[in-house]
Amino acid sequence: MTIEDLMKKPIVIEKDVTLSEAAKLMVKNKINSLIFLVNDKIAGILTHENLVAHFGEQKKISEIMTRQVFTIKKDDKIQKAMDLIREKKISILPVVDKKGELVGVVHVNDFLNQVCVSDEFLME
Repeated sequence: MTIEDLMKKPIVIEKDVTLSEAAKLMVKNKINSLIFLVNDKIAGILTHENLVAHFGEQKKISEIMTRQVFTIKKDDKIQKAMDLIREKKISILPVVDKKGELVGVVHVNDFLNQVCVSDEFLME
């Protein structure tokens, strides 16, 4: 099983909006992160943890987003993603293709959900 089998369509934002606007978009789409793109490149990621840490502040997402974003390739094995998640203590990984373009996103919950529905998910 590869990352491509688990990834979901990423919800991206290309405007530097307020935290309130970003939170509304996240709630509307039932997601816990937004990927911020600048010129089709990943500039950062905004997570619900970022929002909670800055609750009530009048800031833009570029001021609080995580700028050091780790990615995984869509044809990588699940084990590689889990190792990266544990090592970097993160919960969200943008998925890129061979050209480095964003094609999806995986969240630690996606792995946990898969464990619940499939015995074949066991690490290879």
